[in-house]
Amino acid sequence: MNIIGVASWVAGLFGFALLIAGVALVSVPAALIVAGVLLLFWAYLADRAAARIAPGASAEVGEK
Repeated sequence: MNIIGVASWVAGLFGFALLIAGVALVSVPAALIVAGVLLLFWAYLADRAAARIAPGASAEVGEK
């Protein structure tokens, strides 16, 4: 991973923390809901990225 990749991870984590902290200042339950939704979205993106780089993975269903 290059420096741009590391910087994007750090900026993403920092932005996520600031968003949750800001929502928590308004309402703690709302902050937990926002955090949960964003973490589910992140897991979805990570799953798609992992499936894209999986060795031997095929884009076509039924391809042999």
